[in-house]
Amino acid sequence: MGMNLDRITTEELDSLALAGSPSYVNQALRTLRRLLGKAAEWKVIAVAPGIKLMKEVGRELTIDPETEAKLLAVAKQPMRDVLIVIQDTGMRPEEVFRIRIENINWSQRLIFNPNGKTRAARRHVPIGERMLDLLMVRCKDKREGWLFPSKRAKGGHLTTVAKQFRDARNKAGLPESLVLYCARHTFGTAAYGATGNLAMVMNVMGHTDVRTAMRYQHPVLDSVREAIDQRNLRHKPRHNELRVQ
Repeated sequence: MGMNLDRITTEELDSLALAGSPSYVNQALRTLRRLLGKAAEWKVIAVAPGIKLMKEVGRELTIDPETEAKLLAVAKQPMRDVLIVIQDTGMRPEEVFRIRIENINWSQRLIFNPNGKTRAARRHVPIGERMLDLLMVRCKDKREGWLFPSKRAKGGHLTTVAKQFRDARNKAGLPESLVLYCARHTFGTAAYGATGNLAMVMNVMGHTDVRTAMRYQHPVLDSVREAIDQRNLRHKPRHNELRVQ
């Protein structure tokens, strides 16, 4: 609103009212946080004020097989393929939109993502069987160019499938808390649950913060819960005996 950078305080930021969904608002807040962080790094301001992001309900939900089947049954292209790519690679939606065919290593079955805000974002991601079938159809007779081209977009590639996802979600009768980003969380949850290797999951998904990647650990808690239940089951007769006495 025309404020000088050095006049922006935490109090000002807390009172900032932005319209839109939490995920939409957080995009603006992250941009502002990046801007202020750079200002502090370049010593334009003494210190960057803290910015608290809004809670994004739904991002940590996973898409179970039944929900996936409902979505894919009504999904239109290109959203259908975007959903599969995110869920099978763990890539961010914006990373999927920028996949180039020449960055697909067919022999090693890897996709190289050269873009990203951090060094960790620039990485190779694996190609599974379902992904391989999808890529072969999309790349038929093409050796270069965008995997998801768009004539209307300035950059030449797809930039969003938000409307198609909302339409599919409504047709499938699924809750609004289910968002496209859930597909990425589904990949992380499944990958960690199968391997137990948090470092590997971080590497594949382009995470730099362990705290962020630890969200995928919750399936392991099932075994902990089962162990507690079994312990209580073993001790139950003894507890009953104590009550009788």
